Amino acid sequence: MLKAFFKDSAIYTLPSLVSRGLSFFLFPLYTQVLSPTDYGAFDILVVFGNLITLTVALEISQGVARYYTEEQDPDKKIVYASTSFWFSLVCYFLFMVFSLIFSTTLTGWLLDDKSWSGIFQLYTLHIFLYGLFCLIQNQFRWEFRSKTYALISIIVTLTTAGVSVYLAYFLKWGIHGILYGLISGSFVGCVYGLWNLRSTYQLKFDSSYLKKMITFSAPLIPSSIAVFMSLYIDRLMINHYLSLEEVGIYGIGYRLASIVGLLMIGFKGALTPLIYNNYNKKNTPKDLAVIFRYFSAAALMIFLGLSIFSKEILTIITTPAYIPASQVVIYLIPAVFFSNMYVFAPGITITKKTHFLIYINMGGALVNFLLNLVLIPRYGISGAAIATFIGYGFVFGVHMIISQKLYFVPHKWKQLVLAIGVFGLIAGFGLTMDSDYRFNFLIKLGILIMTIPLVVLLKLILKKEVVQVYVFVKHRFFSK
Repeated sequence: MLKAFFKDSAIYTLPSLVSRGLSFFLFPLYTQVLSPTDYGAFDILVVFGNLITLTVALEISQGVARYYTEEQDPDKKIVYASTSFWFSLVCYFLFMVFSLIFSTTLTGWLLDDKSWSGIFQLYTLHIFLYGLFCLIQNQFRWEFRSKTYALISIIVTLTTAGVSVYLAYFLKWGIHGILYGLISGSFVGCVYGLWNLRSTYQLKFDSSYLKKMITFSAPLIPSSIAVFMSLYIDRLMINHYLSLEEVGIYGIGYRLASIVGLLMIGFKGALTPLIYNNYNKKNTPKDLAVIFRYFSAAALMIFLGLSIFSKEILTIITTPAYIPASQVVIYLIPAVFFSNMYVFAPGITITKKTHFLIYINMGGALVNFLLNLVLIPRYGISGAAIATFIGYGFVFGVHMIISQKLYFVPHKWKQLVLAIGVFGLIAGFGLTMDSDYRFNFLIKLGILIMTIPLVVLLKLILKKEVVQVYVFVKHRFFSK
C-alpha cells in the first residue's frame, strides 16, 4: 500500500503543482482587474456554486467511490458509473434551467444587488459544467487511472488560465473574462473526460443501483450542507457585518492559504481508493499511521513558510488594497488542512456509518457560526479566520475520535501535538517582525531553514528513514 500510495500521490500532485503555480500567476490578474468589491462578489458566487456542487446531485460520487471500487464484475461497474452520470446530468440541467429563470431574484438574494444578474447567469453555466466535470474526473480515481486524472486536470487548468488571462487582461473584459475562462475549462474537461470514459459511461441506467448509491450518500447531504456552512459562513457573515470589500480581502487571504491544498490533493487522490481496497489487510493501519506522520511533517513546514512570508508574498503578487489579507493567513492555513484531513480518519466510511458525519459536521457548523457571530464584530476578518480555524479543528478532532473507535490506527498523538505547538509558536514569532523588510526577510528565511531538523527531532520523520532515503538516492543517482 505504501509503495502504491507514493507512486499515485506523486502523479496526483503533478496537476496540483501546475494548478497552484497558475494560482500564483493569476493572483496579480485578479487583483489588477478586480477591485476588492468585485472580488468579494465573485467569492460569494463561488460560495453558491460550491453549495450546488455538494448537494444537487445528492453526493452520488461518494456512492460510486464506495461501491464501484469493490465491485468485481466489469458489467456491474459500468452500470454503477453510467447510472451516476445520467442522474447527475439531469440534476445539474434542472438546476441550470431553474437558476436562469429566477436569476434576478437569486442575484438579489445573494449579493443584495440585482445588477449582477448577468454575471450570475454566466456562473450558473459554469456550475452546470463544473459539476459534471467533477463527477467525470473522480471516475478516473475510482478506476485507478491516476495519469489520466493528472492529464485532464492540467488541461482544464491551462485552458481556464489561458482564456481568463486573454479575455480579462488583454481584452479588458474583467470579471466576464474570468467567468468565460472558467466555463471554457470546465467544458474542455467534460469533453476530454467523456471521450476517455466512453467505455465506462454507456446508455445504461438501473434504479436499484441508483437507490443503493444514494442510500450510502444520502446521509452525506445534510453533512455536506454543514460542511458548506463551516467552509463559507465566514464570508457570508463578513458580508453581513462588514462589506463586500472586506469579503474580497478575506477571500484573497483564503486563496493564498488554500495553496496548501497542493499537499492534500496528492494525499487525498491516492489514499482514498487505496484505503477502500486495502482496509481489511493487516498492515494497512500501520501504513496509514506512517503516511499521516509524513503528512504532518510536510504540512507543518508548509504552514510555517507560508505564514511568516504571507505579507511579503502578498506585497509581490497583489496590489496594496489586498495587503491586509496577510493577517488571516496564519489561521486559515491550518483551517484548510483540517478541512481536508478527514481522509486520515476512514473508520466512518469503511464501516458505512455515514450518519455520524451529519452530527459531526452540523456540530462543527454550529461552533463556526457561533464563533463568527462573536468574533467578527470584535476583530473583523481576523475574527472570522480564528472562528474558521477552531471550527475545522473541532470537526477533525471529533471525526478522528469516532474513526479510531471504528477502525483503529496507531497514531503517535503526543509527538504530533508537541510538534504542532512548537511550529505554531515559531510562526507566531515570525509574524511579529515588521521593521526593516530586507533584514526581516533574511531572519525569517534563517528561521525556516533552521526548523527543518525539527521534523526529525520531534520524530515526525525517523532518523532511520532519513538514512534509508539517503542510501536510496546515493545508490540510484550517484553510484557508478
